[in-house]
Amino acid sequence: MTAARSGTGWASRLTPLRLYLALAPLLYLTYAVVTPVFETPDEHQHLFRAWQLASGQLIGERRGEGAGGEVPAGLVQAVERELGSSAPHAQRPVPRSGLAERLGRATSVMPESPVFANFLGSVAYSPAGYGPQMVAVWIGRAGGLTVEGIVRLGRLLNALLTIALIAAALRTLPTGRSLLLAIGLLPMTAACAASFGQDGLIIGATACLVALGVRAAMAGFWSPRSGLSAVALTVVATLAKFVYLPLAGLALLTRSARGRPCLTWPPVVGGLVALLLVGLWFHLVGRLAVPMTPDKPEPGQQLAYIVAHPGTFLSASAHAFSPQSILTLVQQLFVFGWLNVGPVPGTMAPALIALTLAAWLGDEGREKLVRLQRLWILCMIAVTCLGMAMALYLAATPLGADHVEGLQGRYFIPLLLPAGLAVMPRRAEAFAHLPAIVISGMVWANAAAVSGLLRAWYV
Repeated sequence: MTAARSGTGWASRLTPLRLYLALAPLLYLTYAVVTPVFETPDEHQHLFRAWQLASGQLIGERRGEGAGGEVPAGLVQAVERELGSSAPHAQRPVPRSGLAERLGRATSVMPESPVFANFLGSVAYSPAGYGPQMVAVWIGRAGGLTVEGIVRLGRLLNALLTIALIAAALRTLPTGRSLLLAIGLLPMTAACAASFGQDGLIIGATACLVALGVRAAMAGFWSPRSGLSAVALTVVATLAKFVYLPLAGLALLTRSARGRPCLTWPPVVGGLVALLLVGLWFHLVGRLAVPMTPDKPEPGQQLAYIVAHPGTFLSASAHAFSPQSILTLVQQLFVFGWLNVGPVPGTMAPALIALTLAAWLGDEGREKLVRLQRLWILCMIAVTCLGMAMALYLAATPLGADHVEGLQGRYFIPLLLPAGLAVMPRRAEAFAHLPAIVISGMVWANAAAVSGLLRAWYV
């Protein structure tokens, strides 16, 4: 037996968890520093919402066709300095400047001069997705940090939370760890984790949820600790982004001791609690639902249209997930900033190769996922995709349109792990050098991505 097969060689020491913990902190920190403040999607809206929550205001306010609240004038000034406008949804240029000049920007918060800010894209989000951001605001207030300093601190805290969650998922996952390693080091994952938004929490929490569900599905039971963890993760992930609730159902059906399918309690309890809390939250913030842009209807109007013309929505959903649309979503995984930088050359090929090899070669234990469980996972992914289409059709699409606007590649990162597990071939042996191959591809992809971002944003 070779060293790799017996688990005594160097390859056996390069475990996905060790490799992730060695590279992720440096990688995420690089994106947090290289990416200019407010140059990630909706980052300024997340700052405004986090400030509002940290100030004790749970529910925002609506003014005309805008929804948001009062924030210090310095926050708005810092945004306008970088983006040219604090409007929620506007075309964003790609401004270039010197690295030292950008890093040296220091805008005072000026708490004595509050102004109303329209952040309709984030005002209805619950506090569940803003833990690190609120901590950054509290520390920034106490320490007299600048607006830019608060955003960078929030990015670092977000990155640490994402790393902790993905590391926990790697410890829990019984198979597919090299695939999760590839996902955790994907350039877009790193960029999302190193932003002020909620994407890092969503990616990490859903990875943990999938890991717990797959372990329970393969074992045929839930331990009390795993069950309670799954319930908590379901509630947090659903309150942050409700469309990912179906991922809690990966282990809804497991095999009993007699080999028969049986229902398990954590997905049921977690799902019911999450639905109850999300319903309560939507009731509280329902009046804040305003059109994303002047040409869009209010969600209630769009919902009424769907009820009257269900075929239109089904057609739009089919178009949203057509082969051409899927190719566009894949390309968007390598477009950074406000979807205005990229696809960065040299990034897509090595990343996709690493992901494909990780899913195809797999890890030990994959043969324990039976066909029924794999089909069930694919069903939950399909339900999640349909939920995304519905949410964006309601909130971001013209009335009765035959397409869905607003779908972005980063929204599908939480689905990469369950999708890979569902299609992973059932071979008994694992390829010992797979983690090293994954690392090579992702280092190459991230080096190209960072180089492209530096060329795009800096003189």
